[in-house]
Amino acid sequence: MKINEGLEGQNSRQKSGVVLRSVLNCGDHIATRRYSDSDMDNNHETEPLDKINNDQSKARHEEESEKHRKTIGRFRIALFAAGIVILLLLIIVIVVGVTKKYEKIEPCSSGQRVDLSEPLVPSIFHDLTSKEVKGMMDFLFKQKDLNLTRPEKMSVKSSYIFSAELHLPNKRDAISYLDRGSGQRPSREARVIIFRGDLLIPKIMEIIVTPLPNPTHYTTWIDDIPFQYRPVTGPDYGGALVSITTKTNEKARQLLLESFGGTLVDCGDTCLTYKYISPMSAAVSGRKERLYWYWMSQFVEFYILHPIDFAVLVNMDDPNYAIEKVWYNEHTFDSLDSLVKQYNENKLQKKPILFPVMSENLFSTLYRRGTEVPKTNQRAPISIEPDGKRYSVQGQHVTYMNWDFDFRMSSTRGPQLYDIRFMDERIVYELALQEVSVFYSGYKPTQMFSNYFDSTALIGPQDKGLVPGVDCPSHATFTDALHVMESSTKPIIYKNAFCIFEINTGMPLRRHHSFSPFHGTMYEGLPNSVLILRSILSVVNYSYLLDVIFYQTGAIEVKVVSTGYILATPFTSNAPNFGVHVSDNINGNLHHHMFSYKVDLDIEGTHNRYRTLDISTTASANRFNPDPNAKIIQGQFVISEKKTEKEAAYKFNFDTPKYHLFYSNLKSNKFGVPKSYRLLNRGMSKQLLPSGKGNEPAMAWMRYQMAVTKHSDRERTSSTIYSGLDALDPVVNFQKFLDNNDTIVDEDLVAWVSMGVQHIPHTEDLPVTHTPGMDLSFFLLPYNYFPEDPAMGSRDSMRIEPNVYNNPKSGVRVTGFNNEDLQCKPPSNSYIEMVEADPGILFETAEGQSTSI
Repeated sequence: MKINEGLEGQNSRQKSGVVLRSVLNCGDHIATRRYSDSDMDNNHETEPLDKINNDQSKARHEEESEKHRKTIGRFRIALFAAGIVILLLLIIVIVVGVTKKYEKIEPCSSGQRVDLSEPLVPSIFHDLTSKEVKGMMDFLFKQKDLNLTRPEKMSVKSSYIFSAELHLPNKRDAISYLDRGSGQRPSREARVIIFRGDLLIPKIMEIIVTPLPNPTHYTTWIDDIPFQYRPVTGPDYGGALVSITTKTNEKARQLLLESFGGTLVDCGDTCLTYKYISPMSAAVSGRKERLYWYWMSQFVEFYILHPIDFAVLVNMDDPNYAIEKVWYNEHTFDSLDSLVKQYNENKLQKKPILFPVMSENLFSTLYRRGTEVPKTNQRAPISIEPDGKRYSVQGQHVTYMNWDFDFRMSSTRGPQLYDIRFMDERIVYELALQEVSVFYSGYKPTQMFSNYFDSTALIGPQDKGLVPGVDCPSHATFTDALHVMESSTKPIIYKNAFCIFEINTGMPLRRHHSFSPFHGTMYEGLPNSVLILRSILSVVNYSYLLDVIFYQTGAIEVKVVSTGYILATPFTSNAPNFGVHVSDNINGNLHHHMFSYKVDLDIEGTHNRYRTLDISTTASANRFNPDPNAKIIQGQFVISEKKTEKEAAYKFNFDTPKYHLFYSNLKSNKFGVPKSYRLLNRGMSKQLLPSGKGNEPAMAWMRYQMAVTKHSDRERTSSTIYSGLDALDPVVNFQKFLDNNDTIVDEDLVAWVSMGVQHIPHTEDLPVTHTPGMDLSFFLLPYNYFPEDPAMGSRDSMRIEPNVYNNPKSGVRVTGFNNEDLQCKPPSNSYIEMVEADPGILFETAEGQSTSI
């Protein structure tokens, strides 16, 4: 209506049609045309002139319409471009705002204190400090009767220090100091192993140097260890390697090139190498000499999976390292000369093997290959500490919730824990790895005699270089280890030897859901957050993950997981009897991983007993069956008190399952039941080798899944660094721990726990064995020790229940659940920058060692 009224005052209807088109020009030309035509129909007397004018008007109309369409199009384009610019500016403003807001977010709290610096006054369990090592070395090199040679001049025929580490005080003195404050603080002492090759009759001696850090004297601990029992050391291994490499290259260079595609020296990128060795102890060789098989491999990543059928038997006691036997393509020869002669005369079957071309697709490498997953570059889940660390570390002492303990790294035996307490009550005095052994089977001498005791290579220094984000969570605390070894008079620091971290396992520690009013509605659950002390031993080809896990219930888990490269031999017709054909030229050989642990339990003190709850079945009359002869058969248990060490030596039998309990007869709960801890071994494995044969006596601890002995400061370890060669007369004969058959009633008791796994390799073990299915563990579990679950006090728990008991319609209330967003920045993982700046964190960078201080 307003538009029509505005048009009535115009003098020209044609002009009004144009104006109307201008006003309504939104593309609706049809409506405009209809309005103009109707207006013209009302003026009949001027029809001819109007018709002429109408034609002109139409032409002008179309011209004006085209101009307007172009104008509107340009306007729309400009408007769209302006919109894009505004949107981009808005995005920039948002990003800048969010970035500035994030920059204002404070870093997350670091939580409880972590101080890894060397203490001025170390605890009685702390590893040797750098100050103590310096004082010890200064003292020892002044002792003329020891005639010590410094590392740069040492040889097999000199007197030199092989290793040194903390010597623990007698337990009685330690307990007196720790618990009652009576008695003097035990002196800090070092146990030093010296190889006396300078003597007319060479020997090995172990001495105790005291007191540290400024020693004044030493005493002899052991003084009669045969020199031939010593492990392969730097002078030995290096001397033999140079000798046999030179001899083999001089006499068999062409044979090696034709047979295996490479040579030992001047080899460019096709190098062969002697690296792996297999010991032949007197118990298997029948000779009281140190004999080792040195095997040859093609040196590419990773050489263990590129063995070739060539090995030499070396007499390590011969100053010239005589080659006594040669193994080549399934045959034994008395010398290199004999082998080469027969080879050149074409008397041997020749089976050439090509040297592998090093590439990322080579089956033995660990480069990423295959189908990539996930399809997009999404990061894996990570764990964080939203309120910082809930544990503290002071030197080598850890406190976590109700737990506290000391830890250290023994050079000879690996990770050790001491004085483990829960709610300030000692549960374990010592929890310590003793030995890692692996026995192989094979047709070839290289694996036929591969019976390894990893302590002979020193277990502690094999633990280093843990990588944040893979080996341990990024938020873990990483600690170093200090070792004293033959190669340096200064302590050698191995970076990242331990990691300590708290983590949610992803499984509830407890939970119950009563969802029906019929049962009473409620939900309660506790996430399983645990503290883990982890170390990983990289013993040439295998890696062993060693965890001690602390639960909020007062339970401890000791866990071992194997991964790494299998030890392979060249595949031949005889190989399948001892393994599996896993790749074109290699056989994965059967082997048995075995682990020994010492568990010195102190349950309510040191006067303990050991009992088993023997589970069996019993048959009784079924009074509720009309058949008078009917029986009901059910399980029962009978308490069996063990009185002597031989009674307590345990070999598992599925027909006689047992609970193993350690307790004090002086302390019971309110029901008169002894407060106990249960030892549950979930890593049991039977040693199949007959007792007393071959190298078996050196690992007598594996005869039992658990043995219990009376504590003795002379029975400190189940194995030694000499076990690889001393099987005829072991320096530590574990069987003698039991044969004296001490009483174990109301005594200070030690449990010796053995675990193991038989490994038959398979193709999925390539390139390396995965961890699933390779885990072994044993637990220390409270058993009637607490009046209820001590984790009931955990702030981590969550309870959901109706506002009105058993009435869900009344709404619910939640206790213990914190749904607040994270309002701080977790610390970033700067490991990559650190290792780029200092490769010594991960790799040995000088003289085969890590950092010296």
